[in-house]
Amino acid sequence: MVDIATQLPNTNEPRKHSTIRPGWTKVRRRGPLLKPSRSAVEVYGLDITAGCAHRCGYCYIRGSAVYPGEDKLLFDPDVVERLRKNLDSLDEAPRQVVLCPSCDPLPPIREIRRATLQVVELLLSRGIPISIMTRGRIDNDLIEVLAKRRDLVQTAIGVTTLDRKLSRTLEPWAAPPWKRCQGIKRLIAAEIPVEIRLEPMIAGLTDTRENLRPLFGALARLGARRVVAHYLFLHNSMVTSLTEALDTLRGGEKLLEAYQEGPEFALGSIGQTRHLPVEDRRAGLARLTAWGSEFGLSIETGSTQNPDLRRAEPQAKPQPPITPIIPAPT
Repeated sequence: MVDIATQLPNTNEPRKHSTIRPGWTKVRRRGPLLKPSRSAVEVYGLDITAGCAHRCGYCYIRGSAVYPGEDKLLFDPDVVERLRKNLDSLDEAPRQVVLCPSCDPLPPIREIRRATLQVVELLLSRGIPISIMTRGRIDNDLIEVLAKRRDLVQTAIGVTTLDRKLSRTLEPWAAPPWKRCQGIKRLIAAEIPVEIRLEPMIAGLTDTRENLRPLFGALARLGARRVVAHYLFLHNSMVTSLTEALDTLRGGEKLLEAYQEGPEFALGSIGQTRHLPVEDRRAGLARLTAWGSEFGLSIETGSTQNPDLRRAEPQAKPQPPITPIIPAPT
């Protein structure tokens, strides 16, 4: 298993990446907002913004054709009205709309969060099922809207650590881990379906017993029973940002070396991705399963990112689709 040093940077030292607080540039969206999924009929993705305010070092959307560049975030304040017109133009209502394939719908920007709330209200008012995937903060007003039509809602919250310093290094503008846990608690209390995504797991850094036991304990206390875990995959578009983030942890080069021996898979429109050797993923997932069981948690994984794992390995049980976070070509 890859040995990555876990020493965190001095908080007084400047980071090489994502040092500019997220802002946004006003644009006028052209063309339909809803992008059809490659893998599911009448399922659409909707990106509230072009670019993502969270600027996670491991994010593959930097390779998207619509990615505007580092530290750029494009937002159309009229997105709700444009969505309304887009929905009216469709012959049939979407079977599901995913928020958001190439950004996070809940960034730390008030105007964008408000637009996301209005988009959700519009979709649910028309009886359109939605999936929300986020590392952002789940506010009470959003919980209230989702709870009214919980039968149409799926949510997925990404979290890999309770360590605030580690989180800020890897995902500098995402909500603090405790805020995300608070959101999970609110969703569970409101009986809104929530999938906890332990991803991406970084070997030797976020998949350690020291990192995961506190997180598993917290999730169990919140009422969680199931966690979906995936190990980090590498894509050319993320190598620079990921290396810069890991360099502050003094171990990035060892991680990249380990992936040189791993397999390559084509993941939808993302293209070729490189993964940890199957033996490392198998052993890591077995450890996670054992640690999770100590807290009554079922740790599962999916075959899309692990096509080389045997069926006997932990696999995600059939669920209503949190539709692929792989966007269709624009």
